[in-house]
Amino acid sequence: MCDRTAGASGAAGASEPRANRVVRYLVTVAAVGTFFLMAAGFFSVSIGGYPSCHGFPMCNGRLLPFLHPNVVAASGYTTTQVTAEWSHRAIGFVTGVLMLVASVVVWRRPSVGWLARWSVLGATALMPLEAWLGVVTSRPAPPIMLVFTHLVVSFAIFVGVVLAALALWSPVLGRSDGGFLRSHL
Repeated sequence: MCDRTAGASGAAGASEPRANRVVRYLVTVAAVGTFFLMAAGFFSVSIGGYPSCHGFPMCNGRLLPFLHPNVVAASGYTTTQVTAEWSHRAIGFVTGVLMLVASVVVWRRPSVGWLARWSVLGATALMPLEAWLGVVTSRPAPPIMLVFTHLVVSFAIFVGVVLAALALWSPVLGRSDGGFLRSHL
């Protein structure tokens, strides 16, 4: 465990280890959520479901379109395709909120190292661009460069949040003074 409170005293020092655990778990859950978001996106594309949800943020005019068979039938796509794309969007929303909360929490904790702080902030800063790319690529035959950009930005977000999680869990990478990386870069 990475305890950066050596020498701390009083109530703030007593709560710091728990706060560090909360930050680590929050960023780790955001990393796992990003993985599932990408997996859901790959699945939706593989079954041709990416253009099945018309409109944003609603999908075919409904919050839960797969519960309305007549809405799914009118869309021209299968229930599986609509559910896959809706799941990708729902996971994206939850993951985006988690990353936003993680960014605020990481920014407010002085004990968090610079690598974790800037990795989370960078990944979160890319989320609006990624959401926009998701909207413009969720139509039939989107331009290949937009699809490619969507994929590259999603990998950049994933790398950023995983790097932040690794920095928070590693006593070497996560030091607030830069630790290993500052002395070797």
